[in-house]
Amino acid sequence: MKRRWPIFLLTILLLFFSVPTAAYAEDSNQDIRVLFTHDLHSNILPYETLDNQSNVTTMGGYARLATLIKQNRNDSTLLVDAGDYSMGTLFNSLYRTQAPDLTLLGQLGYDATTLGNHEFDYGTEALKSDLLAAAKSNPHPTLLASNLVFGEDDDSKSIQQAFETYGSLKTKIITKNGIKIGVFGLMGKDAQSFTADYAPLSFADVTDTAKSCVEDLKSQGAQIIICLSHSGTEEDIKNSEDQQLAKAVPDIDVIVSGHTHTTLESPITEGSTTIVSAGWRGQNLGVLDLTLKADGSTTVKDYALKASTNSIPQDEAIKKFAETYKASVQTNFLTPLGMQYDGVLAISNINFDRSEDALQNFGNNNIGDIVTDSQLYYAKQNGIDATIAVTCAGLIRDTIYKGDLTTSQVFNIQSLGESADGSMGYPLVDFYLYGSEIKTLCQLDPAFSKMIPDIQLSLSGLRYTYNDSRLPMDKVISVDVQDSQGNWSPIVDDKLYHMTCSKYLADMTGLVTDMTKGLVTLTPRDANGNTNTDTAAFISKTKEGKDAKAWIALASYAGSFAKNESGISVIPAQYNNARDTKTAVSNSMTTFFENPSIYALALYGIILGIVLIVIVIILVIRHHKKGGRRNKKRLSDKL
Repeated sequence: MKRRWPIFLLTILLLFFSVPTAAYAEDSNQDIRVLFTHDLHSNILPYETLDNQSNVTTMGGYARLATLIKQNRNDSTLLVDAGDYSMGTLFNSLYRTQAPDLTLLGQLGYDATTLGNHEFDYGTEALKSDLLAAAKSNPHPTLLASNLVFGEDDDSKSIQQAFETYGSLKTKIITKNGIKIGVFGLMGKDAQSFTADYAPLSFADVTDTAKSCVEDLKSQGAQIIICLSHSGTEEDIKNSEDQQLAKAVPDIDVIVSGHTHTTLESPITEGSTTIVSAGWRGQNLGVLDLTLKADGSTTVKDYALKASTNSIPQDEAIKKFAETYKASVQTNFLTPLGMQYDGVLAISNINFDRSEDALQNFGNNNIGDIVTDSQLYYAKQNGIDATIAVTCAGLIRDTIYKGDLTTSQVFNIQSLGESADGSMGYPLVDFYLYGSEIKTLCQLDPAFSKMIPDIQLSLSGLRYTYNDSRLPMDKVISVDVQDSQGNWSPIVDDKLYHMTCSKYLADMTGLVTDMTKGLVTLTPRDANGNTNTDTAAFISKTKEGKDAKAWIALASYAGSFAKNESGISVIPAQYNNARDTKTAVSNSMTTFFENPSIYALALYGIILGIVLIVIVIILVIRHHKKGGRRNKKRLSDKL
């Protein structure tokens, strides 16, 4: 018995300590909650949209977002944003002076955000002012612009100083409930290409920066690594930047993916990386629950998107902040223009095509129709005899809903850009193109809009037919123009046509020439045909000598229609359906080769040349073979 007692005691001790081991391993798992948004675009107040039954409703706004954050926050919560927090509403007017976006993100309790391309819409000096204004508020979210590169010139140093004053960092360790979370932020390649003006700054390579940040954060003891990426995802994985980033840098645990306005109902898993997106304009608050295991690995415990519908009560404190900013917009921006924030400009009897649908589907849409018509209307109101107007899908940011159309809603539709004097909204330009150049412009539309939806065109005073089965830059078969009396006729190659569009779109003409190495040229000209690559020379002016604005053109046009009994303009039935400015024709031998473009003719010429060369080579070879046989026959006859 005495000999067995130590063995018995040892067995009891082993059982005592071994049973809780598994339980201890389970208990050592730690949970972390990540709340996230991206692409808020200054939607500080609720906005109109359509519900699942296509009825007009309101959603979003920071006061509702505040409520959702409070409802979903726990003791282990990280709250982050992936950029494009600004630009999209009349609150843009306060960007330089009051920084409402960053200030309110601070009030909402955000831990960190990053820069999107739209933070650069007004240039780096405006971004500098925004950061300095936001730095005065407390708290404000840490700005993580990890691949932004500052130069050695004085302007760069001045901007860098503003970033430092604000408290911008390349990486940051944020501790939540004892868990060290490493966070960094990136601007992707596509976002960079859509950045209006980031000079004198530049961007470092995304992958190299990410690897460096991950290494830095690990050296600081990060247990979970999160990237705030303004890059986005696409259906085609080859073009899905954040999926490619996850493959290239597998040690990133979570990518909060902004820029493409994607709504992911369930996360994308790429290796050990989780990619999440919550849509845009604050329509959802993303909720990601992670488990940090004892072995250091991270798994997804739960994921949800909390919709910011009108059933969500508004937080009163944030609502008061928002209303204060609204009053400031009215006083400082709208009153000098003789406008009211909620002033009704017109009534619509229908819901227009949504701007998102115009991006997703190639073809015609009535929101593009009314925008381009407004540009022609406004040109004529200011003594400009343009007959063609063009815009692109990326410049149409919202749509017109059934019911009242207000000043703020009109601005939301055409909210991007500013003039050189700092006044909000892209200015309109008017210039001339030859008919042959307008044909090229039309060819670009079906050739590339499906790959780059933002460049899809909407047209007024111009229409074309196309066969989608034809070669790129040869899809368009015929192009017609409309004169001031409404008559249509085929476009004439060597005739100058007067057109109007946003300065942003006009600036793209030079980009097209550069990208194609001069193979495709679109050169703005004056009435005499003289070229000028400086599109600022073509800015349209109002009768008062101010820059004509795209958003004011739409506001003016909306108020010009026949009035109802209350004296309010009613948008006419001609806009109930999209007009047929782009007409697809069925494929046949006739429509495939009809009216080939100069690019197709050049290609056909090359192909024909190659065929002729091959034929000549074959004939020469045959001739030599026949000659060889004849020589052999003569030789044998002699023998």
